[in-house]
Amino acid sequence: MYRNYLFITIIILLIADRSWSQSTVTAQAFAEIIEALTANETDQLSFGRFSPEWGGGNIIITPDGARSSQGSVLLASGAHSPGRFRVSGAPVSSFTLQLPQGPAVLINQGTGHTLAVEGWVSDPPAGAVLSTLADGSRVISIGATLSVGPIDQNPVGLYAGTFQLTFAYN
Repeated sequence: MYRNYLFITIIILLIADRSWSQSTVTAQAFAEIIEALTANETDQLSFGRFSPEWGGGNIIITPDGARSSQGSVLLASGAHSPGRFRVSGAPVSSFTLQLPQGPAVLINQGTGHTLAVEGWVSDPPAGAVLSTLADGSRVISIGATLSVGPIDQNPVGLYAGTFQLTFAYN
């Protein structure tokens, strides 16, 4: 009989011990929905007016708007500009920019001849976290290099094309 009491006592102590080592708490969870990140083109990337002459070459537009040429390309007066984009979103949020992975093709509207745009650069630089949207927006400038063939490969006319940038929250 003593043995049964001892067994029952041990069982009660084990059950009682379990109830003393438990605790229930009510906790809170939070979520905040922020506005979508948007980007709008404010200035188009424009290499301006030029003549490729006999050998062609490159035209370089930097993010700050400086334009230069290499090879036999002669720059003419007129407007040129880096691409500029206003990125808007939740204030104090950080974001990144992914530049085009390859060249963009500009097509002569009359002849179908092409030029290639590559060597993409941005201010601030792409890749790592660019910055925060301190007041909810930020202007990003894009530059690139235009490869131009000789005049017989790239005849006179307007060349146009598109490219894609990806802006993403971090």
